[in-house]
Amino acid sequence: MSAGLAERLLASLPAAADDNARAARAAFLAAGLPDRKVESWRYSALAGLATLDASAGAVAAMALPELGGLSGTLVELRGGGYSLSASVPAGVAVAVGAGSSRELLRANAEEVRGTSPLPQKAAPAQAFRWLAVAGVDDVLAIDVTSKVDGVWRLAMQHDALGFAQSCAQVRVRSGAAITLVEHVFGGDDASGLSNRLLDIELEPGASLTLIRVQESGAKAHSIQRTTARIAPEARLELVSLELGGLWSRHELAIDLVGARANAKITGLVALQGRQHHDTQLSLTHAAGAAMSRTLWKAIANGRSRSVFNGLITVAPGADQTEAHLKTSNLLLSPHAEIDTKPELVIEADEVVCSHGATVGQLDDKALFYLRSRGIPEVQARQMLTLAFGGEVLSAVADATLRRALSERVDAHLPT
Repeated sequence: MSAGLAERLLASLPAAADDNARAARAAFLAAGLPDRKVESWRYSALAGLATLDASAGAVAAMALPELGGLSGTLVELRGGGYSLSASVPAGVAVAVGAGSSRELLRANAEEVRGTSPLPQKAAPAQAFRWLAVAGVDDVLAIDVTSKVDGVWRLAMQHDALGFAQSCAQVRVRSGAAITLVEHVFGGDDASGLSNRLLDIELEPGASLTLIRVQESGAKAHSIQRTTARIAPEARLELVSLELGGLWSRHELAIDLVGARANAKITGLVALQGRQHHDTQLSLTHAAGAAMSRTLWKAIANGRSRSVFNGLITVAPGADQTEAHLKTSNLLLSPHAEIDTKPELVIEADEVVCSHGATVGQLDDKALFYLRSRGIPEVQARQMLTLAFGGEVLSAVADATLRRALSERVDAHLPT
Protein backbone atom coordinates (compact mmCIF):
# COMPACT_ATOMS: atom_id res chain seq x y z
CA MET A 1 0.00 0.00 0.00
CA SER A 2 2.66 2.54 1.01
CA ALA A 3 4.57 2.25 -2.27
CA GLY A 4 1.47 2.87 -4.35
CA LEU A 5 0.38 5.78 -2.15
CA ALA A 6 3.87 7.32 -2.34
CA GLU A 7 3.77 7.16 -6.13
CA ARG A 8 0.35 8.82 -6.26
CA LEU A 9 1.38 11.60 -3.85
CA LEU A 10 4.54 12.34 -5.83
CA ALA A 11 2.69 12.26 -9.16
CA SER A 12 0.22 14.88 -7.90
CA LEU A 13 2.96 17.46 -7.30
CA PRO A 14 3.80 20.20 -9.80
CA ALA A 15 7.11 20.14 -11.65
CA ALA A 16 10.15 20.73 -9.42
CA ALA A 17 10.83 24.46 -9.16
CA ASP A 18 14.51 24.37 -8.12
CA ASP A 19 17.39 22.20 -6.92
CA ASN A 20 15.95 22.02 -3.40
CA ALA A 21 12.67 20.64 -4.73
CA ARG A 22 14.50 18.08 -6.83
CA ALA A 23 16.64 17.04 -3.86
CA ALA A 24 13.53 16.65 -1.70
CA ARG A 25 11.90 14.44 -4.35
CA ALA A 26 14.98 12.25 -4.46
CA ALA A 27 15.05 11.97 -0.65
CA PHE A 28 11.37 11.05 -0.59
CA LEU A 29 11.82 8.39 -3.25
CA ALA A 30 14.76 6.87 -1.38
CA ALA A 31 13.04 6.86 2.02
CA GLY A 32 9.40 6.08 1.20
CA LEU A 33 6.45 6.62 3.50
CA PRO A 34 6.65 5.80 7.22
CA ASP A 35 5.12 2.62 8.62
CA ARG A 36 4.77 1.13 12.10
CA LYS A 37 8.45 0.20 12.14
CA VAL A 38 9.28 3.90 12.50
CA GLU A 39 9.09 4.64 16.23
CA SER A 40 7.34 7.99 15.97
CA TRP A 41 4.73 6.45 13.63
CA ARG A 42 4.12 3.28 15.62
CA TYR A 43 0.51 4.15 16.43
CA SER A 44 -0.45 6.11 13.31
CA ALA A 45 -0.70 3.90 10.26
CA LEU A 46 -1.54 5.39 6.87
CA ALA A 47 -3.90 2.53 6.00
CA GLY A 48 -6.87 4.90 5.84
CA LEU A 49 -5.31 6.57 2.79
CA ALA A 50 -4.96 3.37 0.76
CA THR A 51 -7.56 4.47 -1.78
CA LEU A 52 -6.68 8.18 -1.81
CA ASP A 53 -6.81 9.79 -5.25
CA ALA A 54 -4.09 12.39 -4.71
CA SER A 55 -5.10 14.42 -7.76
CA ALA A 56 -8.82 14.58 -6.93
CA GLY A 57 -8.86 18.35 -6.28
CA ALA A 58 -10.92 20.18 -3.68
CA VAL A 59 -14.51 20.79 -2.60
CA ALA A 60 -16.20 24.18 -2.88
CA ALA A 61 -15.26 26.99 -0.53
CA MET A 62 -17.40 27.31 2.58
CA ALA A 63 -18.31 30.38 4.59
CA LEU A 64 -15.74 31.48 7.14
CA PRO A 65 -16.91 30.26 10.58
CA GLU A 66 -17.64 32.92 13.16
CA LEU A 67 -15.34 33.03 16.16
CA GLY A 68 -15.87 35.54 18.94
CA GLY A 69 -13.07 37.75 20.24
CA LEU A 70 -11.27 38.24 16.94
CA SER A 71 -10.01 41.61 15.73
CA GLY A 72 -9.89 40.39 12.14
CA THR A 73 -8.65 37.75 9.70
CA LEU A 74 -5.23 38.31 8.13
CA VAL A 75 -5.39 35.59 5.48
CA GLU A 76 -7.63 32.82 4.17
CA LEU A 77 -6.45 29.62 2.50
CA ARG A 78 -8.89 27.86 0.18
CA GLY A 79 -8.35 25.55 -2.77
CA GLY A 80 -4.59 25.80 -2.36
CA GLY A 81 -4.58 29.59 -2.80
CA TYR A 82 -4.19 32.44 -0.32
CA SER A 83 -6.49 35.44 -0.03
CA LEU A 84 -4.92 38.32 1.89
CA SER A 85 -6.93 40.80 3.90
CA ALA A 86 -7.07 44.40 2.73
CA SER A 87 -6.96 45.66 6.32
CA VAL A 88 -3.80 44.58 8.12
CA PRO A 89 -2.86 46.17 11.48
CA ALA A 90 0.14 48.44 11.73
CA GLY A 91 3.32 46.52 12.44
CA VAL A 92 2.32 43.45 10.38
CA ALA A 93 3.34 42.64 6.82
CA VAL A 94 1.72 39.73 4.97
CA ALA A 95 3.00 38.39 1.64
CA VAL A 96 2.84 35.22 -0.43
CA GLY A 97 5.82 33.68 -2.22
CA ALA A 98 7.89 36.86 -2.00
CA GLY A 99 11.44 37.59 -0.87
CA SER A 100 12.63 35.88 2.29
CA SER A 101 9.58 33.64 2.55
CA ARG A 102 11.43 31.13 0.35
CA GLU A 103 13.93 30.73 3.20
CA LEU A 104 11.52 28.34 4.89
CA LEU A 105 11.68 25.87 2.04
CA ARG A 106 15.42 26.38 1.61
CA ALA A 107 16.08 25.76 5.30
CA ASN A 108 14.00 22.59 5.29
CA ALA A 109 15.69 21.37 2.12
CA GLU A 110 19.18 22.04 3.50
CA GLU A 111 18.36 20.16 6.68
CA VAL A 112 16.97 17.27 4.67
CA ARG A 113 20.08 17.16 2.50
CA GLY A 114 22.26 17.27 5.61
CA THR A 115 20.77 14.15 7.18
CA SER A 116 22.68 10.89 7.31
CA PRO A 117 22.84 8.75 4.15
CA LEU A 118 19.63 7.18 2.85
CA PRO A 119 17.97 4.81 3.17
CA GLN A 120 17.71 4.63 6.96
CA LYS A 121 15.05 3.66 9.47
CA ALA A 122 14.46 7.24 10.61
CA ALA A 123 14.31 8.72 7.12
CA PRO A 124 10.64 7.89 6.38
CA ALA A 125 9.61 9.97 9.42
CA GLN A 126 10.50 13.07 7.36
CA ALA A 127 8.57 11.99 4.26
CA PHE A 128 5.78 14.56 4.42
CA ARG A 129 8.25 17.34 5.16
CA TRP A 130 10.10 16.45 1.97
CA LEU A 131 6.85 16.38 0.02
CA ALA A 132 6.13 19.96 1.13
CA VAL A 133 9.58 21.12 0.10
CA ALA A 134 9.20 19.31 -3.23
CA GLY A 135 5.74 20.53 -4.09
CA VAL A 136 4.98 23.96 -2.60
CA ASP A 137 5.78 27.09 -4.59
CA ASP A 138 3.92 29.82 -2.68
CA VAL A 139 4.92 30.39 0.95
CA LEU A 140 2.87 32.62 3.24
CA ALA A 141 5.15 35.04 5.13
CA ILE A 142 3.93 37.04 8.14
CA ASP A 143 6.40 39.59 9.51
CA VAL A 144 5.60 41.33 12.83
CA THR A 145 7.72 44.39 13.61
CA SER A 146 5.97 45.99 16.62
CA LYS A 147 3.48 45.21 19.38
CA VAL A 148 0.10 44.49 17.83
CA ASP A 149 -3.14 44.76 19.81
CA GLY A 150 -6.05 42.37 19.40
CA VAL A 151 -6.38 38.79 18.19
CA TRP A 152 -5.83 38.00 14.48
CA ARG A 153 -6.83 34.87 12.61
CA LEU A 154 -5.14 32.75 9.97
CA ALA A 155 -8.09 30.87 8.43
CA MET A 156 -7.37 27.63 6.55
CA GLN A 157 -10.10 25.50 5.07
CA HIS A 158 -9.45 21.78 4.84
CA ASP A 159 -11.14 21.33 1.49
CA ALA A 160 -9.02 18.57 -0.07
CA LEU A 161 -10.53 15.62 -1.84
CA GLY A 162 -7.04 14.62 -2.94
CA PHE A 163 -3.69 15.87 -1.64
CA ALA A 164 -3.12 19.53 -0.68
CA GLN A 165 -0.04 21.23 0.77
CA SER A 166 0.86 24.64 2.22
CA CYS A 167 3.76 26.36 3.96
CA ALA A 168 3.75 29.42 6.21
CA GLN A 169 6.35 31.40 8.11
CA VAL A 170 5.73 33.70 11.08
CA ARG A 171 8.60 35.96 12.13
CA VAL A 172 8.27 38.23 15.17
CA ARG A 173 11.02 40.82 15.37
CA SER A 174 12.88 42.00 18.49
CA GLY A 175 10.49 43.55 21.01
CA ALA A 176 7.40 42.87 18.88
CA ALA A 177 4.34 40.90 20.03
CA ILE A 178 1.16 39.49 18.51
CA THR A 179 -1.66 37.03 19.24
CA LEU A 180 -2.66 34.76 16.34
CA VAL A 181 -5.38 32.14 15.95
CA GLU A 182 -4.53 29.36 13.52
CA HIS A 183 -8.04 28.22 12.58
CA VAL A 184 -8.30 25.01 10.55
CA PHE A 185 -11.88 24.24 9.56
CA GLY A 186 -13.78 22.25 6.94
CA GLY A 187 -16.92 20.42 5.91
CA ASP A 188 -17.66 16.72 6.10
CA ASP A 189 -17.36 16.32 2.32
CA ALA A 190 -13.57 16.93 2.32
CA SER A 191 -12.06 13.47 2.74
CA GLY A 192 -8.56 14.12 1.37
CA LEU A 193 -5.15 14.71 2.97
CA SER A 194 -3.63 18.10 3.80
CA ASN A 195 0.06 18.54 4.57
CA ARG A 196 1.25 21.79 6.17
CA LEU A 197 4.50 23.33 7.36
CA LEU A 198 4.47 26.21 9.83
CA ASP A 199 7.78 27.83 10.81
CA ILE A 200 8.03 30.31 13.71
CA GLU A 201 11.02 32.56 14.37
CA LEU A 202 11.05 34.68 17.53
CA GLU A 203 13.87 37.22 17.74
CA PRO A 204 15.26 38.45 21.11
CA GLY A 205 12.53 39.86 23.33
CA ALA A 206 9.73 38.92 20.93
CA SER A 207 6.42 37.45 22.07
CA LEU A 208 3.92 35.27 20.21
CA THR A 209 0.68 33.79 21.49
CA LEU A 210 -0.55 31.17 19.03
CA ILE A 211 -3.94 29.55 19.51
CA ARG A 212 -4.49 26.56 17.23
CA VAL A 213 -8.08 25.44 16.63
CA GLN A 214 -8.30 22.33 14.47
CA GLU A 215 -11.89 21.45 13.61
CA SER A 216 -11.71 19.84 10.18
CA GLY A 217 -14.60 17.82 8.79
CA ALA A 218 -15.52 14.31 9.87
CA LYS A 219 -13.66 12.59 6.97
CA ALA A 220 -10.56 14.79 6.83
CA HIS A 221 -6.96 13.57 7.07
CA SER A 222 -4.23 16.04 8.02
CA ILE A 223 -0.56 16.29 8.90
CA GLN A 224 1.15 19.43 10.19
CA ARG A 225 4.72 20.12 11.23
CA THR A 226 5.26 23.22 13.38
CA THR A 227 8.79 24.38 14.14
CA ALA A 228 9.77 27.25 16.43
CA ARG A 229 13.06 28.89 17.38
CA ILE A 230 12.92 31.04 20.51
CA ALA A 231 15.74 33.56 20.95
CA PRO A 232 16.98 35.06 24.26
CA GLU A 233 14.20 36.58 26.38
CA ALA A 234 11.60 35.71 23.74
CA ARG A 235 8.33 34.03 24.68
CA LEU A 236 6.07 31.55 22.90
CA GLU A 237 2.67 30.65 24.32
CA LEU A 238 0.90 27.92 22.38
CA VAL A 239 -2.65 26.75 23.04
CA SER A 240 -3.68 23.83 20.84
CA LEU A 241 -7.23 22.47 20.50
CA GLU A 242 -7.41 19.30 18.38
CA LEU A 243 -11.10 18.67 17.84
CA GLY A 244 -11.95 17.67 14.27
CA GLY A 245 -10.90 15.35 11.50
CA LEU A 246 -11.01 11.59 11.13
CA TRP A 247 -7.21 11.16 11.21
CA SER A 248 -4.77 13.90 12.19
CA ARG A 249 -1.15 14.27 13.24
CA HIS A 250 0.75 17.29 14.58
CA GLU A 251 4.54 17.34 14.89
CA LEU A 252 5.89 20.10 17.14
CA ALA A 253 9.62 20.87 17.19
CA ILE A 254 10.46 23.75 19.53
CA ASP A 255 13.99 24.96 20.24
CA LEU A 256 14.82 27.39 23.05
CA VAL A 257 18.11 28.74 21.74
CA GLY A 258 18.72 31.70 24.06
CA ALA A 259 19.02 32.49 27.76
CA ARG A 260 15.71 33.30 29.48
CA ALA A 261 13.72 32.06 26.50
CA ASN A 262 10.28 30.91 27.58
CA ALA A 263 7.77 28.43 26.15
CA LYS A 264 4.36 27.60 27.58
CA ILE A 265 2.57 24.77 25.74
CA THR A 266 -0.98 23.71 26.58
CA GLY A 267 -3.08 21.34 24.52
CA LEU A 268 -6.45 19.60 24.55
CA VAL A 269 -7.44 16.71 22.30
CA ALA A 270 -11.15 15.80 22.32
CA LEU A 271 -12.03 12.71 20.27
CA GLN A 272 -15.08 10.56 19.70
CA GLY A 273 -16.35 8.00 17.22
CA ARG A 274 -13.37 6.58 15.32
CA GLN A 275 -11.25 9.73 15.37
CA HIS A 276 -7.48 9.35 15.60
CA HIS A 277 -5.02 12.08 16.62
CA ASP A 278 -1.25 11.87 17.13
CA THR A 279 0.87 14.63 18.70
CA GLN A 280 4.66 14.33 18.51
CA LEU A 281 6.31 17.03 20.65
CA SER A 282 10.06 17.60 20.70
CA LEU A 283 11.18 20.48 22.92
CA THR A 284 14.91 21.24 23.16
CA HIS A 285 16.60 23.49 25.70
CA ALA A 286 19.74 24.44 23.80
CA ALA A 287 20.77 27.30 26.12
CA GLY A 288 20.77 27.73 29.86
CA ALA A 289 18.44 29.78 32.06
CA ALA A 290 15.43 29.05 29.85
CA MET A 291 12.02 27.82 30.98
CA SER A 292 9.29 25.62 29.50
CA ARG A 293 6.00 24.34 30.87
CA THR A 294 3.89 21.83 28.97
CA LEU A 295 0.42 20.60 29.88
CA TRP A 296 -1.27 18.22 27.45
CA LYS A 297 -4.73 16.71 27.97
CA ALA A 298 -6.72 14.21 25.95
CA ILE A 299 -10.32 13.00 26.09
CA ALA A 300 -11.21 9.85 24.17
CA ASN A 301 -14.68 8.38 23.68
CA GLY A 302 -16.22 5.75 21.40
CA ARG A 303 -13.49 3.88 19.51
CA SER A 304 -11.21 6.88 19.17
CA ARG A 305 -7.47 6.89 19.79
CA SER A 306 -5.20 9.64 21.11
CA VAL A 307 -1.41 9.44 20.87
CA PHE A 308 1.03 11.78 22.61
CA ASN A 309 4.81 11.53 22.64
CA GLY A 310 6.46 14.41 24.49
CA LEU A 311 10.25 14.60 24.56
CA ILE A 312 12.14 17.33 26.44
CA THR A 313 15.88 17.44 25.81
CA VAL A 314 18.25 19.56 27.91
CA ALA A 315 21.42 19.92 25.86
CA PRO A 316 24.95 19.92 27.32
CA GLY A 317 25.73 23.32 28.83
CA ALA A 318 22.08 24.33 29.24
CA ASP A 319 22.47 24.76 33.00
CA GLN A 320 19.79 26.45 35.12
CA THR A 321 17.10 25.09 32.84
CA GLU A 322 13.59 24.71 34.20
CA ALA A 323 11.35 22.34 32.25
CA HIS A 324 8.10 20.67 33.26
CA LEU A 325 5.89 18.29 31.27
CA LYS A 326 2.57 16.87 32.41
CA THR A 327 0.03 14.90 30.41
CA SER A 328 -3.42 14.01 31.78
CA ASN A 329 -5.85 11.79 29.92
CA LEU A 330 -9.51 10.87 30.29
CA LEU A 331 -11.03 7.66 28.90
CA LEU A 332 -14.81 7.79 28.49
CA SER A 333 -15.30 4.45 26.75
CA PRO A 334 -13.97 0.92 27.24
CA HIS A 335 -13.22 0.84 23.50
CA ALA A 336 -11.23 4.11 23.35
CA GLU A 337 -7.43 4.09 23.58
CA ILE A 338 -4.84 6.59 24.78
CA ASP A 339 -1.10 6.08 24.25
CA THR A 340 0.97 8.67 26.07
CA LYS A 341 4.70 8.87 26.74
CA PRO A 342 6.46 11.82 28.42
CA GLU A 343 10.26 11.71 28.22
CA LEU A 344 13.17 13.68 29.67
CA VAL A 345 16.75 13.58 28.38
CA ILE A 346 19.00 15.70 30.61
CA GLU A 347 22.63 16.30 29.66
CA ALA A 348 23.31 19.32 31.88
CA ASP A 349 23.75 20.05 35.59
CA GLU A 350 21.80 22.36 37.90
CA VAL A 351 18.42 21.87 36.28
CA VAL A 352 14.86 21.72 37.61
CA CYS A 353 12.88 19.26 35.50
CA SER A 354 9.84 17.07 35.95
CA HIS A 355 7.50 14.92 33.91
CA GLY A 356 4.44 12.80 34.58
CA ALA A 357 1.40 11.15 33.04
CA THR A 358 -2.04 10.08 34.24
CA VAL A 359 -4.77 8.10 32.49
CA GLY A 360 -8.14 7.57 34.14
CA GLN A 361 -11.90 7.87 34.03
CA LEU A 362 -14.42 10.29 35.49
CA ASP A 363 -14.33 10.47 39.27
CA ASP A 364 -17.20 8.37 40.63
CA LYS A 365 -17.36 10.45 43.81
CA ALA A 366 -17.64 13.70 41.85
CA LEU A 367 -20.29 12.14 39.63
CA PHE A 368 -22.23 10.93 42.68
CA TYR A 369 -22.01 14.37 44.27
CA LEU A 370 -23.53 16.07 41.21
CA ARG A 371 -26.26 13.46 40.88
CA SER A 372 -27.12 13.81 44.56
CA ARG A 373 -27.79 17.49 43.82
CA GLY A 374 -30.42 16.56 41.27
CA ILE A 375 -28.27 16.81 38.12
CA PRO A 376 -29.04 14.06 35.55
CA GLU A 377 -26.19 11.62 34.90
CA VAL A 378 -25.67 12.65 31.27
CA GLN A 379 -25.42 16.32 32.20
CA ALA A 380 -23.17 15.54 35.17
CA ARG A 381 -20.76 13.63 32.94
CA GLN A 382 -20.75 16.50 30.45
CA MET A 383 -19.96 19.01 33.21
CA LEU A 384 -17.07 16.96 34.57
CA THR A 385 -15.65 16.34 31.11
CA LEU A 386 -15.74 20.03 30.21
CA ALA A 387 -14.17 20.90 33.57
CA PHE A 388 -11.32 18.51 32.78
CA GLY A 389 -10.45 20.57 29.70
CA GLY A 390 -11.02 23.89 31.44
CA GLU A 391 -7.40 24.14 32.59
CA VAL A 392 -6.28 24.30 28.97
CA LEU A 393 -8.91 26.88 28.00
CA SER A 394 -7.93 29.06 30.97
CA ALA A 395 -4.63 29.73 29.15
CA VAL A 396 -6.56 31.90 26.64
CA ALA A 397 -6.37 35.44 28.04
CA ASP A 398 -9.15 37.07 26.01
CA ALA A 399 -12.45 36.33 27.77
CA THR A 400 -14.62 36.59 24.65
CA LEU A 401 -12.38 34.26 22.69
CA ARG A 402 -12.16 31.88 25.64
CA ARG A 403 -15.96 31.62 25.79
CA ALA A 404 -16.14 31.00 22.03
CA LEU A 405 -13.52 28.26 22.23
CA SER A 406 -15.27 26.70 25.22
CA GLU A 407 -18.41 26.41 23.09
CA ARG A 408 -16.35 24.79 20.32
CA VAL A 409 -14.91 22.23 22.75
CA ASP A 410 -18.33 21.57 24.27
CA ALA A 411 -19.76 20.88 20.81
CA HIS A 412 -17.07 18.25 20.14
CA LEU A 413 -17.35 16.50 23.50
CA PRO A 414 -19.50 13.36 23.77
CA THR A 415 -23.07 13.88 24.92
